[in-house]
Amino acid sequence: MASGTLKQRIYDVLKSQRFQDPTDLVDVSDGPEDSVHLVVVSRKFDGQRTQERDDMVWSLLTTALSQDDWNKVSLLVGASPEDIKAI
Repeated sequence: MASGTLKQRIYDVLKSQRFQDPTDLVDVSDGPEDSVHLVVVSRKFDGQRTQERDDMVWSLLTTALSQDDWNKVSLLVGASPEDIKAI
């Protein structure tokens, strides 16, 4: 189980720096062992490729967190609301 403070730090970085719109969803949950899974749903991802979405999130994490902290992220899913509707 990942540290609650780590999950909160990741959430705070993403919500305060890029995904602050009330309709943006940032979910930080436990992954295997002490890793973290991230799911971000935002209109900011409209029309972007997977790599662009990943870069948008990773650029924040690698700048705001220590390498030990961002290395604990084992899964990242970035989706637009349109992607979710298509499922």
